[in-house]
Amino acid sequence: MGKVITIKNNKGGVGKTFITTQLAAGLAYAEKKVLILTSDPQNNVFNFLFKGDKAFKKGLKAEVLKKDGEYFRLRSNLYFLPLEDIKFSNQFLKEIVLFIERMKEEFDYILIDSIPTLKIDEIFLNLSDDIIIPSYADEITTESILTLLKTIDVNKVKAIVTNRYKSTSSIQRNNYTALKNDLEGTHILFTEAIPDITFIEAMIQNKKTIWEYSNSSASKIQKIFIEILKVI
Repeated sequence: MGKVITIKNNKGGVGKTFITTQLAAGLAYAEKKVLILTSDPQNNVFNFLFKGDKAFKKGLKAEVLKKDGEYFRLRSNLYFLPLEDIKFSNQFLKEIVLFIERMKEEFDYILIDSIPTLKIDEIFLNLSDDIIIPSYADEITTESILTLLKTIDVNKVKAIVTNRYKSTSSIQRNNYTALKNDLEGTHILFTEAIPDITFIEAMIQNKKTIWEYSNSSASKIQKIFIEILKVI
């Protein structure tokens, strides 16, 4: 049976889609069959990994209810089922549980790029085997993560990864260290921070993954993601 992993943070702008796509690509390159789902109808996964025509009419809702959704192949072994909108019927909310169970028989990993979208977010969290929390080294995000850890099953939380980190900022350094200290002694992996560098910006613009580069910047970031992949 496949494993369900949700990438979760209630605050926007912390890199949920970036973390989701890079982890998914890493698993796919390791010869695992991977499906990305999202609770965000903006479907930003396309902007990170897909260069083709991203127009679609039937996505997750159609697949759950009628089994005729449009899957997009992003890489070898890596697929994305986009979301049409956030108008969820009671029937959909009931059937999506069965859909996830069905997908676990077909895929090794199902990664969910999650935003706080009412009932579906709760369902995704309940169905998840693991939760990964992206972070940003500011006070608001740090406090939101500590609050989140009190409202979800903390035993499912495998890692927290700080994104867009500026080591030259004393504020970010202090917030990063504070969160690290708060997590000391727990089972949760607190990774090295992903730096805010132009290489990542260019990589995303080119719709590439961190695994498709071999320079020193890529190697450093690959090591961070490998840490996460080892615990999921």
